[in-house]
Amino acid sequence: MSLDDLPIWDQNSELAQPAEAAFEHAVAGAGQFVVQQQDRRDYGTDFQLAARQGGSLTNFRVHVQLKGTNKAANKDGSISVSVARTNLNHLLSQPNSIYVCYHLPARALLVRSAEDVFRDAEHEGDGWRSQDSLTVRFLAPFDAEFQWGLRAKTVATSSANRDDRLNWIVTPPDQFPAEVAVDIPTIVVPESPKDAFAALNSLYDRGQDEVISKAFEQFSACFGADDPRLAHAYLSEINLAMRRKRFNRERVSAAIDFIQKSRPDDGADALYSRANGHSALGQTEEAKRLYRESIRKAADDYPLLAAQCWKNLGTEFEQEGDHSEARQCYERAIALAPDLMEAHMALAMSDKDAGNLETALDHFDHVIWASNEAAVALAARGRRLELYFRQGKADKAFDDIAVLLPHGDREPWIFDWCARLVYNYARSNDASILRAIRFWDAFLRMRPKDRRAQKERLLCLAYAKMHGQTVTIDYGRYVADVTAYLAIDPADAAYLWDRVGHWAQVDEDWVQAEQQYRKAHSLDPDRYGYCLGTALNFLKRFEEALPILLEQATTHQPDAPSWFQVAVAQEGVGDIPGCKESYQRAISLDPEYAPAMFNLGGIFWNHGPREQALSIWSDAIERFPSHELAAKLRSDLPKFFGDADPD
Repeated sequence: MSLDDLPIWDQNSELAQPAEAAFEHAVAGAGQFVVQQQDRRDYGTDFQLAARQGGSLTNFRVHVQLKGTNKAANKDGSISVSVARTNLNHLLSQPNSIYVCYHLPARALLVRSAEDVFRDAEHEGDGWRSQDSLTVRFLAPFDAEFQWGLRAKTVATSSANRDDRLNWIVTPPDQFPAEVAVDIPTIVVPESPKDAFAALNSLYDRGQDEVISKAFEQFSACFGADDPRLAHAYLSEINLAMRRKRFNRERVSAAIDFIQKSRPDDGADALYSRANGHSALGQTEEAKRLYRESIRKAADDYPLLAAQCWKNLGTEFEQEGDHSEARQCYERAIALAPDLMEAHMALAMSDKDAGNLETALDHFDHVIWASNEAAVALAARGRRLELYFRQGKADKAFDDIAVLLPHGDREPWIFDWCARLVYNYARSNDASILRAIRFWDAFLRMRPKDRRAQKERLLCLAYAKMHGQTVTIDYGRYVADVTAYLAIDPADAAYLWDRVGHWAQVDEDWVQAEQQYRKAHSLDPDRYGYCLGTALNFLKRFEEALPILLEQATTHQPDAPSWFQVAVAQEGVGDIPGCKESYQRAISLDPEYAPAMFNLGGIFWNHGPREQALSIWSDAIERFPSHELAAKLRSDLPKFFGDADPD
């Protein structure tokens, strides 16, 4: 048996005309629907009703199967009518479909929803799926009250389904996984008010405020807009507002009125809820007044409620800039409820801003262990890892990041927050650079097209390589990754080719280093001449190196290393006087630049006078006794620089 097993058309019975007349009269009298279409040749639907909304027609439709009977009523007053199983399958294809029965002896119209019939049949077991027919029991009148509820439910469910459908239509295909992660499901509120109330309470107890908010109109249609059973639906809307999530402002305003009407006794909990509503609407003074009144009424009997009021009162002061008063409120909340997560979170933020990092960490730990809400615990971890970075505890920070990242699709702030912190604290830190690389690899598995992350991974790899760290890819793979990145985004090509050149330099592959430095130099000669000139010196291409290095040393980078490389190139082309002068310039710019002093001594040793060389080297050994060149001189020239004979 399949739900796709559908009916063969049956001719109208002799009761069709009076049934249709009574039905159309009832619809017109209630004013909730318009008979949009009568299906004379349909095989399961007799009428389609279009729901009204104000003065407009919505095109949200209800499919109706109309039955007529002369049978006597059952003992309980219900009317039983047999329908084809395929007919039920047909109606179930459309939401909110109904059976309407015209009972000729009583001149009465009764109604039963197709979904209600399906639920009852399923509760009996799945045997009905192989039957040719099943019995529908009618009891509820098809009156104005029923039609109002049906119209409200139809508009609510159809609007939600339409909005869901249109949202997917405008979502780019590559964004589907992210949208799935944050999509709020559309539930079907049970037709029975008793079951609907149980569902609402269950959702509220589990903190499903967003689901309740999305289904609010369905619950309202089921109970009625003023029914006390709607309380948790209103409170969910206030909860969303207090958690800074998307909420319906008009609904929060209505919630305040609803609570005031349904709880005229002004109990502490009702005052607290109203205060939250006013807080969400930015009505600070009224919110503070109600929080204080709730605290007074809660007194010693409801310490947790009083604590929550103190915490929220503190938030009002915080938003007004009175941080001292706010902190006092938070501390009172903790005194009443030591595990109150919201108060610990507020104090953690206060201590963080004041620079009390250890105390802030302790409060964040309380939040993580006390919260039953994943979103709150994740937020506390996000804040905590920032403090770990600020304290230099990078390993602990990355441990928190490892917990956060898998939730990034559900909590979109996570990706950008973690990326910013890793960028600020770990990209140029020898102790954490390898974990930064692992972070970017994980980040790119989740957001493979993120250009900033791609670039940052490349730069971190280069930093690690240049600082003696062991990386997991070789030079060829790094060149390929840089090439692929620059093919799409060449904006910072010079810098990246320079990083590739340094990678090759670390590998002591000066041929490749020169090629990559030349690419950088061709794009930005003012900035990247030094490395190219240095590579050319190592390749003994001194004539090419000298003009590039001279321009760097005289204009763009007039420092000791630049004049050192100029001197190397000058020696290579035979300009010994120029070489000596350049080494001396390097020493005058940076007297602590040991290589220039040792090399200057070498030039005088090779080209004279040697007395000058010995004087320079003596000075160099005295100033830099631990330098490797000092040790070499002592070894090579013990006559002049060896240790004195103790005998």
